[in-house]
Amino acid sequence: NLDPIDPRFPMLNLVFCLIRKDHYIDFVVPQLHQLKIDFFGHADLILHESEMRRQTGAFAILADGDVYSRWMRELLAWIEQTDVAVISACIDKIALTRRYAHPFDPYDLAIRFCLERTRQFLAANNQSQRLTQVIFESRGKRHDRAAGLEFDQILKQANPLGHHLPDFSQFPLDPLFIPKRANLAGHQLCDLLARPLAKWSFNASSHRRPMQIIQPKLIAHKVFPQTGWRRPPRSQKSSYWPGNTRLNPPANSSHAPR
Repeated sequence: NLDPIDPRFPMLNLVFCLIRKDHYIDFVVPQLHQLKIDFFGHADLILHESEMRRQTGAFAILADGDVYSRWMRELLAWIEQTDVAVISACIDKIALTRRYAHPFDPYDLAIRFCLERTRQFLAANNQSQRLTQVIFESRGKRHDRAAGLEFDQILKQANPLGHHLPDFSQFPLDPLFIPKRANLAGHQLCDLLARPLAKWSFNASSHRRPMQIIQPKLIAHKVFPQTGWRRPPRSQKSSYWPGNTRLNPPANSSHAPR
């Protein structure tokens, strides 16, 4: 939303986490459930980065320094051990409104940037003709409808921004809008990564420990309306994404909440 813009955090950071489904089922979900049970007694709790930071609600137990230290250590270990390719786009809302008289929707811009790099990653890892589900966090019928339309326009190579768009015809993508209450591990992983990446966009020394873990997984991070990328992305080739080295590898899953 560009009206109003929160001056304390005038950024929108969209994160795509590309994860193989076998790894998601075998490690990501069960390990997160176990972590929640160890600290909170059940796995139904949904991780909210803002509530964790403020230590409110169920996260009030993190006000205890020892508990907080153990929680962060184990949470970061889960992220570090997760085989995920991270694509991120950070939109500076203030700079966007200053530069453009009629700025595009920040969320739509971020989707475009992330999908472009997603296509590059899929191509580099021999995933042509394989269906990839892109699982967005639902934000209401009106927003989901608009985001779905933008998604379709990108796949059809509609180009209001005036720059080259990649051809998605060989890379079928299926957008799904799932509410936060579904308690998806992929949504929560994206939520945990978004703030450190946004802060890091404008202060390279910010969130040093989380970024030490995130950066090796980061294949692309766009800051807009600045030109180019925050840093040259590492190789698109992924050691944990075997591509055609397995017979009938499972389809892919990309979680992409706000």
